[in-house]
Amino acid sequence: MIFPNSIKVLFLLAAVLSLLACTEDQSKPKKRPKDPHLVETGIARIKPVSISKTLPGTLETVRSIKIFNQEEGLLIRLPHYEGDIVKKGDLLAKLDDALIKADFNKARASLKQYQLDLKRLKDLVPRKLASDDEVAKAQTAVDIAQAELNQNQARFTRTQIYAPLNGTISERLAEPGDVIPIHSHLLTLIDTSSLKARVHVSELLLPLIQLGDEVAIKIDALAEASDSENNKPYRGRITRLHPTIDTITRSGTIEIKLDPVPPGALPGQLCRITLKTQNRNRLMIPFDAVRHNIQGAYVYVVENNRAVQQAIHTGLENRNEIEVLEGLKENDIVVVKGFFGLKNDMVIKIKDVTNK
Repeated sequence: MIFPNSIKVLFLLAAVLSLLACTEDQSKPKKRPKDPHLVETGIARIKPVSISKTLPGTLETVRSIKIFNQEEGLLIRLPHYEGDIVKKGDLLAKLDDALIKADFNKARASLKQYQLDLKRLKDLVPRKLASDDEVAKAQTAVDIAQAELNQNQARFTRTQIYAPLNGTISERLAEPGDVIPIHSHLLTLIDTSSLKARVHVSELLLPLIQLGDEVAIKIDALAEASDSENNKPYRGRITRLHPTIDTITRSGTIEIKLDPVPPGALPGQLCRITLKTQNRNRLMIPFDAVRHNIQGAYVYVVENNRAVQQAIHTGLENRNEIEVLEGLKENDIVVVKGFFGLKNDMVIKIKDVTNK
């Protein structure tokens, strides 16, 4: 049997519990939606761009000749030392020629005798006192003697070595009194009247370079005297493009001739070559927009207020911009700042659009 007072108590308790539940629900804070990720952006622009690159190089001689002996024997003269300047035709080395000279004199005497024998036989032929066969054999003996004389004359000439051009001795590798085997390296002669530099250039820049292009050259050792009073760089021209690309560095080699050679310039000095290409339309974006992962380069493109990750293929760099060969089109908006915490397809808010 349920008493009326008990029923009232139950209803009152249920009402209190319901009120407490409502109060608890109202006291819970509601979750605020996340603010958009704040970024700064730039725009992909097609613009005429001239690429300028400064690359290190080393000065080298255009001509460097190693002097070898073509006869063996005792070295009796080697008059020049490193740094000596020689003129074309100056004596560089002399070997003892006594034995070769004796062989030469012997061959000359033999030739003279064979020539007399041939003449005597030719005089006897009309009188039937000598046959044509004997004359032919005598003629052969004369020819062999002449060849031996020529050979010994050549050997005698090779005991003396003369400078093939005007230049400077850069190496001296023997001394008088040495017994020199054939084909020994005695001296090195360099032509310092013309210098060149070898430079390694990116494969992306090579198609924009042509033979004869003018470049600017600065030589560190001559920095204070560079091109007299105005401190301008020296001038040079591209004279050779090597036909192969290094498979590791992806760079090719070009040769630049320094003409004229400034006073004080020497082989082995460090130089800096500035290459500048002609203007060409390129799709450029700010350099800071490019990110990298294991798949390669990418950017975040702004689409419908979201940052969408887009893979790209980059080209040449120019100051604070970089060329995009694939993956973007003109007027695409890309994120340049605000990458911390940024993820693909994240809602963003653009702080500033920089038209670079």
